[in-house]
Amino acid sequence: MNTLTETDIVKKDKMKLSLKYAARSSLVLALVAGMSLTGHDQVYAKSKSSKASTEQVAEKDDDAVSSSVAANANAASAVSQKVYTISLKQMGQDSSVELRGIEGERSFPFTVRSDEVITSAKVKYGLAYSPALLPELSHLKVLVNNELVSVVPLPKETAKGIVREDAIDPRFFADFNQLKFKLIGHYTRECEDPYHSSLWAHLSNTSYLELTVSSLELANDLALLPGPFFDKRDSKLLELPFVLPQQASLDMLRNAGSVASWFGHLASYRGANFPVATDGLPKGHAIVFATSKEAPAGIQIPAISGPTLMVVPNPANPKAKLLLVLGRDNPELKIAVQALTLGQSVLSGPSAVIRDFKEPELRNAYDAPNWLPTNRPVKFGEVLRVDDLQVNGLNPDTIRLNMRVAPDLFTWQRDGVPIDLRYRFTPRPTLDKSTLNVGINGGFVRSLSLSGAETEKGKIKESVMLFFKEGHRFAQEEIQVPLFKIGAENQLQFQFYYDYPKFGECRDVYLDNVRSAIDPDSTIDFSAMPHYATYPNLAYIANAGFPFTKYADLSQSAVVMPDRPSNEEMQVFFNLMGRMGESTGYPVINNSVIRAVDVDKHSDKDFLVIATNGDQPLLKQWAKYMPLSMDETGNHLQIPRGFIRTLYRWAGKDIDEVERRSGELLAKTGNDFGAMMQFESPLSAGHSVVVVTGGNGASLLGVTNGLSKSDLRSKFQGDLVLIKGNKVVDALIGDTYYSGHLPVWTWVKWSLSTRPVILIIFLMLATLIVATMLFRFLRRKAAQRLHVEDGND
Repeated sequence: MNTLTETDIVKKDKMKLSLKYAARSSLVLALVAGMSLTGHDQVYAKSKSSKASTEQVAEKDDDAVSSSVAANANAASAVSQKVYTISLKQMGQDSSVELRGIEGERSFPFTVRSDEVITSAKVKYGLAYSPALLPELSHLKVLVNNELVSVVPLPKETAKGIVREDAIDPRFFADFNQLKFKLIGHYTRECEDPYHSSLWAHLSNTSYLELTVSSLELANDLALLPGPFFDKRDSKLLELPFVLPQQASLDMLRNAGSVASWFGHLASYRGANFPVATDGLPKGHAIVFATSKEAPAGIQIPAISGPTLMVVPNPANPKAKLLLVLGRDNPELKIAVQALTLGQSVLSGPSAVIRDFKEPELRNAYDAPNWLPTNRPVKFGEVLRVDDLQVNGLNPDTIRLNMRVAPDLFTWQRDGVPIDLRYRFTPRPTLDKSTLNVGINGGFVRSLSLSGAETEKGKIKESVMLFFKEGHRFAQEEIQVPLFKIGAENQLQFQFYYDYPKFGECRDVYLDNVRSAIDPDSTIDFSAMPHYATYPNLAYIANAGFPFTKYADLSQSAVVMPDRPSNEEMQVFFNLMGRMGESTGYPVINNSVIRAVDVDKHSDKDFLVIATNGDQPLLKQWAKYMPLSMDETGNHLQIPRGFIRTLYRWAGKDIDEVERRSGELLAKTGNDFGAMMQFESPLSAGHSVVVVTGGNGASLLGVTNGLSKSDLRSKFQGDLVLIKGNKVVDALIGDTYYSGHLPVWTWVKWSLSTRPVILIIFLMLATLIVATMLFRFLRRKAAQRLHVEDGND
């Protein structure tokens, strides 16, 4: 307790002045306690006479108290102190930061874990600025949570670039923080243009914060969940070990996979990794799974009286916690898992036995919480808070709306996705070039005038509803977003650009009254598009976990594990379940985890097969369907030969290039590579089999490591991906198959357009039918004419 209190003192105060007051107050209380209270006057006189001596003693003790508390705090924090950095790039800044105008500023959010306290911090940044700035009037301010950190002079001789490092007082930090850079720029002493082209500065996005933190000891309290196992204030990759019995049962693996999917959903963009421990406890926070019959070796499990959740200190590290997920058997363990992941129970205290649990209903197709509904128009206000749809100033930040949709939307022969866009903005004083630029995924879609001017006519626009209300201008526009720009993960971008009016020298006054907003009643509508997908396509798996995530609880999916899975194979399973949860926003609670001998019982499902080379008999059984087979004789690409190869070339598949690139990687790595493959299920048409395999455990983990990196994940395409480190080779070798449903006439047109041979045959048959009908019609007409002529004779 003393250590915690002293650390808190360092966190909250860490000021000599506060220590002085504390020391002085303690000393005065001690003196008062020792007084003989014989009367008010006597006490007053004694206090007055001893005032000088008291102050002298207090002043002498100030430094001693400060040194003592600081020394104790340093000794306590040294045990668990660590240092990490947060760059502007990690804060979401993909390029250099531009500051423009006389008061250009940018803010960057960052967070501090709830179980850590910052003991020291500094910011290191690279800066270049305009040489036209007057050094005696211009400077850069660095602030944290609006507290001034430093003022940076801008002399002309270092305009090409400087690198600075500034210390930050730890008292400035809170749970949620803002790092701000503000340029105060002037280029003349006379009348100046507030947005003159010489008023600029650039910050490198490699600039970073360096934070030194000490761990705080938290209570054993389920009310803190998901903390400290996951902290939303931590922007780093979630690394959460799972502790399991050796050779855990498939039911236990499935339950642990549900917990992995929940933490994967919580980790979101950070990514999640779930190392497996079966022979001891890790040093940090961890999740332990056990039943009365299955328990990890060397760990003392308390008596189990039902589905139980419990938080206890980690014996390997007292400041770390273990979350025990317990049940007398696996059905009870499943109840404990679902209580944890679905939040049906209010949890508090060090342990809880789950009672009166209600089994959740099965999910419907395409109803994942993270996905936009595709059966109705969706309002922007359902996706983003109203505050996030509003911006201020002449150069406002971009409004970004992130959205996920099912990747199998059929977009053929569609003009685009309709957006009913409603927006508001401060009225422009004149007809100018102000615009609202609309984009998606970094690509341009459309530009809308904010002044009502048309470039061709130079008059007020009549095709768009514009009117004034409460000092703002409202507008509404129908926009079609190009379908080729839309994927599983998307970001709509709305950037207001305002033209700055020029009134002449000494008349250009900057007035910060410009406000802009996208109305939350704006809608985007995917409802006119049926669900129909062309396979194989590993991009669906990599970006959305599809087709498994078609049902958010994975109720129509089966994971095929080896008979005796290794720690690496279990970790790959947990990592993939984490990616499924991250995609859907819902825990994987209804999937099946099976062995190869049971696949026929689940023939109507999609299969995810996880295996290391040689330990999964299913890979040999289905080798002829796979684009790559691995056995004791080596690795074999199923490349088509002869006339079939010619047909592939005609279909646009560059088999020669695939063979060359894949062969190079296989030749360099031998069996030391990871692979992901997709093909149509031999047991059920229209269903998929996805195989994740590797020559060894490390290579197998390389697949999920690649999926956690956006630059590598974008290369997962086709039906075969080979990965070694940061080297990725993709290929499309196998046959095409389809899944989903189309309207009859749409299906006919689509089928004919994708199968030219069938189209030719269809046209020949249609021509023959038409010719036959025409021949019979003309023959009948001729017969009638001859009959009439014979009658006249």
